[in-house]
Amino acid sequence: MGLHRAGFDVTGVDINPQPRYPFRFVQGDALAQDLNGYDFVWASPPCQHYSGMSSCRDGLRQTYPDLIGPVRDMLTAWGGPWIIENVMGAPLRNPVVLCGAMFGLKTYRHRQFESNLPLAVPPHPKHTTPTSKAGHWRPGTLVSVAGHCAPIALARAAMGIDWTNCRELAEAIPPAYAEFLGKQAMARITANAGIEFPERSGGKLQ
Repeated sequence: MGLHRAGFDVTGVDINPQPRYPFRFVQGDALAQDLNGYDFVWASPPCQHYSGMSSCRDGLRQTYPDLIGPVRDMLTAWGGPWIIENVMGAPLRNPVVLCGAMFGLKTYRHRQFESNLPLAVPPHPKHTTPTSKAGHWRPGTLVSVAGHCAPIALARAAMGIDWTNCRELAEAIPPAYAEFLGKQAMARITANAGIEFPERSGGKLQ
């Protein structure tokens, strides 16, 4: 949704069905997709391998795929402009970090973003309002969008997302993040259309 608001014609790819996805959708392995004809790729590899929650018991982390490296290799080989998004602690290279407080949201939800584009970020406000534990929201606190995301109405409002179920919401990022970075990517793509793109491995933008 954020990329749509930034001006992109969006196609989503996921190995699982996504019946509530609001744009064109292709079900399949994202690592096997032909990226020719696309101007920009936003990749959000599954985060469970990198999440702190995977440290709750021995061996759990290893049950989830480690896909950031393969995704980065695919995007570098493709050569166009890209952003990889993931949780704090994921092995992204020279990432920028966005937080809900930067956009006036009622959740902090820090996320990292690696790109072959230069990315600017807003000032990071101090966290003066506490966050309730997931599923146990208290008045006067921010919402933790994780687990059961209760109360779901407040979690959806905090994220700016009203089209997903609880499980999908817990794995999402606020569209405000993708819109903010997507507008930077759109400006760069538009400015460099038809000329050499310095962060690419070679070739021209389509």
